[in-house]
Amino acid sequence: MRKMLLLLIVLGLSTSLCAAWQSVVGSKHDLSTGGTADSSLRATNTTWVCTFCHTPHQPSSMNSQHPLWNHARTATATFGVYSSPTMNATPSDIGGAAYGAMSMSLLCMSCHDGTVGMGNVLRGPGDISGHPAPPPSNSTTLMPSSDPAYIGASLTNDHPVNFTYDNNLYLADGGLVDPASPAVAQLLFANTMQCSSCHDAHNDGNSMFLVKDNAGSALCTTCHHK
Repeated sequence: MRKMLLLLIVLGLSTSLCAAWQSVVGSKHDLSTGGTADSSLRATNTTWVCTFCHTPHQPSSMNSQHPLWNHARTATATFGVYSSPTMNATPSDIGGAAYGAMSMSLLCMSCHDGTVGMGNVLRGPGDISGHPAPPPSNSTTLMPSSDPAYIGASLTNDHPVNFTYDNNLYLADGGLVDPASPAVAQLLFANTMQCSSCHDAHNDGNSMFLVKDNAGSALCTTCHHK
């Protein structure tokens, strides 16, 4: 009886974990022919999914931009930063960085600022040995400003990113959770807040690719004492 009960508990946990995790395949970030992105943004000539952001064999011109990045970078040199008289953080503009030095947030803006084709990749599908391959058919299709995911070329009205969230900021602000807290620490990248601190590009299980369910503003209160 105990063994049966234990088995039921394990199966229940496994089911809940599977339900919480969703692959990028079939999500709005799936720009392949089988994806669920708007039909005007999807490619019509490739079933490859990861190729729109990543490549297994990176061109030397990429200067080892992580994580094996494959999408053409935005030409926007200055995005600006959010500012407020009550903010103690000091964000840095993400714009203008070259391959090899681009922040995770700037990688996101390769599509979300609406200036680079959704399928504008450095290596087309199948081009894994350095031989030329045609880019996806949506290589010149821009994210339209009407799309809910469109951010544009200004970050002055968005949650600040690319700033150091450390003990100094914690002590100066008074309204933030200690960055040493595991809940906060797992959201930071080299002690900085980036787009990926709140959004997981590979998992839309919480909608809007949020890293956790924001019911009751739970994501917000992970970092903010309010």
